Amino acid sequence: MRHEFLASHRQLPHHHAEHRIVQWHVFRDVIEADDYADHIHLSSGQAVVGGFDSDSIGTLWWVGVEVDDLERWGNRSAVNKHAQ
Repeated sequence: MRHEFLASHRQLPHHHAEHRIVQWHVFRDVIEADDYADHIHLSSGQAVVGGFDSDSIGTLWWVGVEVDDLERWGNRSAVNKHAQ
């Protein structure tokens, strides 16, 4: 695993929760999550984040983009989540 954050238990973001994660993808395979993280292009004030969590089926990994200033980034209703 190239991205250490995938080894950390971190709850999957929720669309309406208070956080600064504006985009995230969910994976059932850590290798797919690790590969996906390699291809994220960031702008100033953004960072790649993620971790693992679980649901009733089993373990899942997520990779997302966290912004340093949500107000500057834009509208919270534009937050986007994708599951694979």
